[in-house]
Amino acid sequence: MSDEMIELRRRLNNDAIRCQEEGDTEIKDGIMIALFEIEHLNQPYFGTDYWLGDGNDD
Repeated sequence: MSDEMIELRRRLNNDAIRCQEEGDTEIKDGIMIALFEIEHLNQPYFGTDYWLGDGNDD
């Protein structure tokens, strides 16, 4: 993992801890998802690519 990714992971962990302490569980949950994805970047992605749209973007 690159130094930049390690730093990003460290910052996200710190933000998740702060959000937990402040009771902001929605943000914390999003950060935890991001951390999961960072840890699994070397594996195939089986989710839905929502950013591609649904084909009805007229």
